[in-house]
This record gives sequence, C-alpha cells and structure tokens, in this order.
Amino acid sequence: MKRVIIALDFDPSAQKVAEEGYALAKALKAKVTLVHVKATADYYSSLGQVVVIGFSGHLKDDTPIAPEKIDPDVISQEFLKKAMLHLADKNIEVMVANGSCADSLIDVAKQLNAYMIVMGSHSRKWFENTTIGSVTQKVLLGSSIPVFVIPTN
Repeated sequence: MKRVIIALDFDPSAQKVAEEGYALAKALKAKVTLVHVKATADYYSSLGQVVVIGFSGHLKDDTPIAPEKIDPDVISQEFLKKAMLHLADKNIEVMVANGSCADSLIDVAKQLNAYMIVMGSHSRKWFENTTIGSVTQKVLLGSSIPVFVIPTN
C-alpha cells in the first residue's frame, strides 16, 4: 500500500496542511504518517504561544510550560497526537524525527518507502527564499519521490 508522509510544524498553517494532505492521501488510498522534525527546547520556548490544532503552547492542564522544563520529545508527540485526533483516524501513524528539517524529511520518506511527501509552504519572504532557501525548496530539490506543496499564505 502507498504511504504519504505529511510534514507538520508548529505554524498555525499546519492544520490546513494536515487536512489537505490527509484528504489527498485518502483519495490515493494511502497510509498516512504525520511527521514533525524536533527542534531544541530553546526553539519551542521562543515561539511563545503556539495555536494550531488545539495545541496552544500548553499541555493537558493548560498550565504554561516554563522554558527550562520544555521537553521537545513530549511537545512533539503531543502535537502529533492532537493532529491525529483532529483528523479523526486512529490508523494514522506519527513520527518525530531529528536533525535538519529537509534532510530528516527525505530520510524518513526513504526509511518508510513513502510514495509522496506533503508539506506546506508558508514562507512570506521572497528575498529570504532566493538567498537562503526554504525547507520546502530543499525537500523539492533533494527528494526522489513526489512532493506535494500546499500554499498556506
């Protein structure tokens, strides 16, 4: 059976990416794996309050997490579980990856023998993309499988 990887980050546009990627995967009769590439605790604490798919920068009891107590593994798993619950499909698999976003997504796709990678493009800075390159561009250039990009701005 085909497998579609849906890459999710903590941008509010992740809900749109999850929903549209899931609809595409179901149309292809493919298994779905939601993937989040884990960052450092400093990154998560710098985001402030994140509002996406019910995830608001707090866990379970809505108590803010002190920056020194942030566990990237826990936050990443909770985020993906909330996305899975939002999509209302218990057959969805979730995976937290480590490392560079683009390289990690390509590696996960190879590891899972994925048919396609679905991801969003929410870059708002044309100049930044042309000089530095976005994660989406890096995945497009480095992937040997189709990449479906969902514009989110």
